Amino acid sequence: MSVEEQAVVLALLARDFPGVDELRAQVSSAVVSGRCSCGCATVDLRAGKGPRAFASPVQDGILISGTVQGRNDGVLLFVQDGHLSCLEIYSVEDEPAPLPRPEDLVVDAPGGRPV
Repeated sequence: MSVEEQAVVLALLARDFPGVDELRAQVSSAVVSGRCSCGCATVDLRAGKGPRAFASPVQDGILISGTVQGRNDGVLLFVQDGHLSCLEIYSVEDEPAPLPRPEDLVVDAPGGRPV
């Protein structure tokens, strides 16, 4: 992942919850395994190798969601088998969504409440 993509993922993982330490440790070694063809900033992720690739005990699916201040864009962080699997950046408008700045994210807590 690029430094900018890593910063967005770490901003999404800023809140403490069971299993977050393993996911934070995966960020530096996770690699981009695919990109969305529409032109948005969505990336598929694959767990890296080595001591920082421990699986988290979190359930598969959407782990964290959020919105981007000042835009009609949102972010979703997916996990599969305890590993980061996708950073989805979406827009409700016709334009592909760019990668947001971490400081512009409003991250939802479990249950959909902004943190």
